[in-house]
Amino acid sequence: MIRRATPEDKSKIMSIIRSAQQALRELGIDQWQDGYPTPESIDNDIAEGVGYVACAGSEVVGYAAIIESGEPAYQQLDNEWLYGSDYVVVHRICVDGNQRRKGVALELMSHAAKIGRSISHNAFRIDTHRGNIRMLALLQKLNFREVGTIHYTSGERVAYELDLTSSDKL
Repeated sequence: MIRRATPEDKSKIMSIIRSAQQALRELGIDQWQDGYPTPESIDNDIAEGVGYVACAGSEVVGYAAIIESGEPAYQQLDNEWLYGSDYVVVHRICVDGNQRRKGVALELMSHAAKIGRSISHNAFRIDTHRGNIRMLALLQKLNFREVGTIHYTSGERVAYELDLTSSDKL
């Protein structure tokens, strides 16, 4: 089940984030190794209504920020986006270490696609570190297309986009 995150979920969300940071560190990836996502970013997500949790029963097992209003950094793509200017974005997606490879990330991604379609957005965008093999595998499985590179202060990220009007995977 996916629902909006509440302030009461924050400690579990931060625990999941720390677990994800450790998993990335073990893979030798510098993504999320600089203190990001911060507790304040989660507070902001919750306050803005863009934070979502995946639950197994009453237990929070995953988190994602699902943003309907776009991402300013995406204006700096070193290429052209494929599917127009109305899009939904997922940031800060992470899954409890004990729940990985059980479809939790897919469930969060599906929910984001559902939100995007419900507000007539035709694209779903996301970015990740080139070394994040788990996320890259999920994006490939879901038929996201690599469209270019975005430069954040924390480093380069590979940008992906999915056509919500024709995707049968989400």
